[in-house]
Amino acid sequence: MNPPLLHVRLLGGFRLVREDGAPLVERWSRPGARTLVKLLALAPDHALHREQIMAVCWPHAELRAALGSLRVALHTARHALEPELPPRGASAYLTGDGELLRLAPDTVRVDVDEAEALARRALNGGGRRELTGALDALTAELLPEDRYAPWAEPARERLAHRRADLRRALAEYRRPQGGGAVRAEADAARVRLDWALHLDRAGRYGEALTVAREALHTYQRQGLRDAAALAAARLAEVLGRGRDADEALAVLAAHQPGSDTPDDIRAAHHMARSAVLSYRGRYAEALAAARAAESCAGAARGTGSPVLLARSLAQQTVCLGLSGLADEAAGPAESALAPAEESGDRALLATVLSVLRETERRAGRHGEALAYGRRALALAEQAGRPTATAFERANLAELHLLRGERADAQRLALASVELAEPFGGTALAFALTALARVRGGPAPKEARRLLERAGRCAADGGHLQAIDEVRSAWAEVVQARHALR
Repeated sequence: MNPPLLHVRLLGGFRLVREDGAPLVERWSRPGARTLVKLLALAPDHALHREQIMAVCWPHAELRAALGSLRVALHTARHALEPELPPRGASAYLTGDGELLRLAPDTVRVDVDEAEALARRALNGGGRRELTGALDALTAELLPEDRYAPWAEPARERLAHRRADLRRALAEYRRPQGGGAVRAEADAARVRLDWALHLDRAGRYGEALTVAREALHTYQRQGLRDAAALAAARLAEVLGRGRDADEALAVLAAHQPGSDTPDDIRAAHHMARSAVLSYRGRYAEALAAARAAESCAGAARGTGSPVLLARSLAQQTVCLGLSGLADEAAGPAESALAPAEESGDRALLATVLSVLRETERRAGRHGEALAYGRRALALAEQAGRPTATAFERANLAELHLLRGERADAQRLALASVELAEPFGGTALAFALTALARVRGGPAPKEARRLLERAGRCAADGGHLQAIDEVRSAWAEVVQARHALR
């Protein structure tokens, strides 16, 4: 008798379903066993060498201990998939082939495989219904409980590209001649622009740049001035995060809004200019641009106005704080909270709460700062923003350190470094700086080593605030060393 098919669901969260309806365990006694099944489900041909699994699940363990953990996890996983499996019985679903472990191809089905197959068929000559169905199948997030796990990132990127391909194909499907063709091309550019924002928030800046440039070139070619101004704003903000501030400002200058451009696009353009200028340390100019954005956002009507209003007010707070005008920063920060909450944008609300956290910290109200910071961290995690999450963890670590809570500070700083590591640049610079501050007392040599690396990351990112933060931490280390003499 053939065993019933086992369906492994990864989209929308990990879960298992057997076609015979047999109840499977909800809670796994060994987290490593659950991760083992996820790794195999994502692997090519659903097979991995045992050492690859050990490297992910028990990276710091001695070989003997890792082998023991793998044996226990393998036993746990097999019995989770087949509760009726005898103690020494052969699994119908999770098999061994020498040093390879695999999910049996005849008895296991993985939803990601099925969704990707749908997408390939739809993109290879499918119609609107097939494209829509394929996109629906890929809509749910891959393993949201493992959102920041490095081992899941290649699959996340692959699925993100596939979604983008489907969206472009839908926007361009059956493109008519003449004016209809122009509209279809503009629709495709708008999809790209929305996708660029998602990529930017996910910390995938290189991809965001490529997609935003494509959208801008489309609007330029069509002579759509207002749409080009909005695309230029999106592109400039991504450029400004790195070492390309001059190019970002040139893009904005080349695509200025006109006198009749809608207020929300004018606000977005001012906001992009403010962000780029603040990254370069030109805070007075950045403040003026943020105030201009606030004025346009206040005049705008439509769904975009709460977002732009909250962003412009939060940006003013950042500029005032970095200019040494902390007393003036509290007002805009508090005013930003209501429109941020109204917008329903978790990423934006996290940003505003982060600004409020810093305002409270500068005022010496560390308890209030912690409350804002914890909310900001939770929202950044929910919004799927890894670099923002790493930044919030680093700042919370420093707050705990100020309160003398070194164990909490170290836990958060280490988590920040781990999350920021794949992104490097500015995100990693802030994380390493926080860890260096935590380690500065008990391990000054390690703190200096961390700051040396943080300095290189900050220079690579070209973010002036990160560079200044590293310098400030260096000064603290030097001062502490002199105090011990």
